[in-house]
Amino acid sequence: MSEKNLDEFFRDSETTFKTRQEKRVQTTKEKTTKTRGKISKFFVDRFSFDANVELTDKCSVLYRRNYVIKNIIFIVNLVFTLFSFIGLKGTGSSSNLIITIVFWLLMTGLSTTITILLKNKKEDYTRQKIVMYFQSLYVFFLSCLLYIKIWLSFSLRLPQGEELPAAEFSITQAAYLLIYFSIFVMALYQNKKLLVRLFPWNFIVLTIIHITFLHPDLFSNANSFKAFIEYMFVEKREIALDVLLRTLVLFLFFAGIYSSVSIAEYISKERRTEFTKRVDVETNFVDVVKSVFEAVKVYNLNANALQQTILSQKISNIAAVLSIASGFSQSTIDEIYNFSKVHVDNMKNLSLDQDIEEEDFDTIMKKIDLARTIIKRLQLSKKSEDIVNAILQNEVDGEFRHKMNSIFKDKKSEIVVLSEVYVLLRCDRKYNRALNHARTMEFIINDISSFFSDDLIQRFAKYSVEIENAYKK
Repeated sequence: MSEKNLDEFFRDSETTFKTRQEKRVQTTKEKTTKTRGKISKFFVDRFSFDANVELTDKCSVLYRRNYVIKNIIFIVNLVFTLFSFIGLKGTGSSSNLIITIVFWLLMTGLSTTITILLKNKKEDYTRQKIVMYFQSLYVFFLSCLLYIKIWLSFSLRLPQGEELPAAEFSITQAAYLLIYFSIFVMALYQNKKLLVRLFPWNFIVLTIIHITFLHPDLFSNANSFKAFIEYMFVEKREIALDVLLRTLVLFLFFAGIYSSVSIAEYISKERRTEFTKRVDVETNFVDVVKSVFEAVKVYNLNANALQQTILSQKISNIAAVLSIASGFSQSTIDEIYNFSKVHVDNMKNLSLDQDIEEEDFDTIMKKIDLARTIIKRLQLSKKSEDIVNAILQNEVDGEFRHKMNSIFKDKKSEIVVLSEVYVLLRCDRKYNRALNHARTMEFIINDISSFFSDDLIQRFAKYSVEIENAYKK
């Protein structure tokens, strides 16, 4: 093999390798993108409060929050399950096992009850409120029971009066923090009334835990209520200080949560109000569009439908001749030709009888564009009528000329108006008999030319024969 062939061989091999490598990279990127999309969709479907929900429907919003919080509680249950394994070995393991089994049964039973309540009667707002309170109380009391269970698991193995080792104390504090997490889960409902109604329960239960489980020596050293007070506030003031600080932290935490929920609830309410207004505006807008369409139809049905079709065809033919004479491109000629008779050919396409949905937005916009075009065409038609009537009745003055000249003075509109003026003069009307071609050309050039550009009038006069032939088609 020659040196040149070897170079080409290695060059082709290198190119093939790079191409394959690029394909592998592209395939890997596509797989990664798809995987990320699936993961994102999974989390959105299960943990987004706004997914698949109608913001104006309170029941739908509450059901979605119940559903999301149920999924959060499922994860919390897994954490609770891991914590419940703590303390199963060693002294008192039999008692701990029994407590753990009872805890599991209680957790499973209540979770199943929540699932049943949530699935049935999704449109029942009262049922959804019951689920909201049930889930809030469930996660709070279960976190309290978990803390008590872990505390008992460690305490049963210790001699009376001995404090928990540092490692086990840290575990009990982690379980204690889960109680505050349960209050945070309540706050996810963004409902101030829920927090206010359940906070007394939070305060009472946590106070009992603070006194009973965090400081068990209170009861062993206090035989009466008086002795209890003296021991707590005189002999062991650090106990009272600890309980007071924990209570203060609870109130501060609640105040922060309540403020956050108040802001979130206000924003959510404003969002819902704005969304409702937007829906109302969209509904009213569609109604107005329908009314406009119907008004356009009524306006356009003043004349005989067959006569309108014939006249609009004649106007289109003449407009095409003037467009060619003006040197427009074929696409512009076709545009002017179709525009000249759009108010007759496309009137039936303005109907909006069906209920409009959000996905019909493109259809609505297309019909609005069509209505705008038809309205412009009807305005030009009225301009033509007004010019002819004013000239025939000798009512033309400076104000009238200014008004007519302010209505669509572009070249395309002028062509359509001049074509319609010619056709109007060739037809029998209330104020005049039909004129022949020669008289019509003379009348337009001498009496109506001031409403049009000189360039257009010159072309109109030059192509007189073609205009007459177009009218006769």
